[in-house]
Parts: sequence; structure tokens; C-alpha cells
Amino acid sequence: TSYSLFCADAKTEAHIREELSGKTLSERSQILSKLWESMNEEQKLPYKEQQSKLRSSYEKEMEKYRASLAEWKRQITCAQHLPHHGVNQVGKEPMKPKRFPTSYSLFCANAKTKPQIQNELRGKSLTERSQILSKHWESMNEEQKRPYQEQQSKLQLMYETEMKKYRTDLAEWKRRISYIQHFPQHGTSLMVKEPTKPKRFPT
Repeated sequence: TSYSLFCADAKTEAHIREELSGKTLSERSQILSKLWESMNEEQKLPYKEQQSKLRSSYEKEMEKYRASLAEWKRQITCAQHLPHHGVNQVGKEPMKPKRFPTSYSLFCANAKTKPQIQNELRGKSLTERSQILSKHWESMNEEQKRPYQEQQSKLQLMYETEMKKYRTDLAEWKRRISYIQHFPQHGTSLMVKEPTKPKRFPT
């Protein structure tokens, strides 16, 4: 958003860096939010225009990416049905395990189910909700945080086990795709490497 662009720009200003120095995440968010809110529309305009340009560029890149990805998937689908020197099927690309949440993320998810905190968050902006949850987390002692930290450790261990299997499966899948690349069928030269998705504009 234009606010994100402003924050990135503001942090390069010496006097703002000094003001943010030594502050907590919640305090830094409050300072930047107040600076943004104090600006008039004319002052905000450059950031809004920059966001608009980045969005336009991103949408063009995404359009090209979708076309390339569709072609890549079409070729992979074709390859799955073509035998290649003893390799009967390529199969689908293994799905990467979802990364485990942090203890703070687990706390936030749990906190949002509590009526008292739900009331505090109701009607608030994204920045304000983030500040409220951050303050609650920072006010907790180590004993109160421990259940979330232990839950994170368990989820992390599961994630690492799943990732180990995923890397093995992915290596085998890529080996088969690479094999296909050297033995194109029916005159089709395969686009083996998946297109790179454009980086999203600042949000």
C-alpha cells in the first residue's frame, strides 16, 4: 500500500531512524502510523502514485507469468502421459509443506477467539489490531508464553520431518523432468523450468 511505501521511505530519514531507535515493534508501528495520519493528501500523493505504478507493472508481469505457467503446466501434463526410456510417468510435483507458525502467530490466533480481545479488536484498523495484539504479547511473562513456544517446537519438528520427505520427493520429480528434457517426444521441446512468479508490489 501507499502506507507501506511511506514506511520504507521514512526509515531512511535520519531523524525518524533516531526516533525509532530502541523502540519495540508496537511503538515503531505507532510512531509511523501517527506520522502518516498527520500528512495531508498532497503529501501522501507521491506514495499513492508510486503504488499505482508498481501495481500496473505487477499486473503486466503477472499476465505474462500466467501465460508462461499455463504453457509449462500443459507441457508437464503431456509429459506425464509419455513413456521415456523406462520412466512410465512423471507424476505431479510434490506439494511443499506449509511452514510452521511462530509462537506469536499461535498466540494471535488463540487470542482472537477470546470475547474480551474480540471486543478490543472490533472496528479497529489492521495497524491498530496489530498494535493491540503486540501489546498483549509483550505484557506476558515467559511462563505465559511457554505453551505457545512448546506448540511451535512440536509443529516445527513435524514441519522439518515433512520437509525432509518433500526434498527427497522433489529431487526425484526433478530428476524425471530433467530426463524428459533430454528425450523430447513428438517434436515437442519441453519447457522444463517452471516460470518465476513476479514479486508482488508492496502491501
